[in-house]
Amino acid sequence: MKAYLAAQYARRDELREHKAVLEPLGIEVTSRWLDEQEPLNSQMGEKTDDWYVETATIDLEDVDRAEAVIFFSENPRVGIPRGGRHVEFGYALGTSKPIYVIGPKENVFHYIDRVYHFETLEQFIESYKKYSGD
Repeated sequence: MKAYLAAQYARRDELREHKAVLEPLGIEVTSRWLDEQEPLNSQMGEKTDDWYVETATIDLEDVDRAEAVIFFSENPRVGIPRGGRHVEFGYALGTSKPIYVIGPKENVFHYIDRVYHFETLEQFIESYKKYSGD
């Protein structure tokens, strides 16, 4: 399976670790944003418009190359700045890709039938192994 990992940018290093766990299971991660070197606390407006256009384009290309999206959610009661992960989620939803949410349901779209929920990455991995035959 090819999967796009979507999460808050500040969790990039954590997601790199998750990628290292998922790839030996046969899950190819398409998320090139994990290779970026920007500071984890970077804010909108610090780069040029062209940089943002290129970055958004790459992210959508990576969602397109994926067969599914693994979305790492946040506590819906805590305000989180930015939110590109929600666009990636919506884009995947609009292209009928399965979406696996790791963590709490953040918004109304997380309740749709073809959005699957797991409290932890470990629970997702167990389910993946069960249904992929590993």
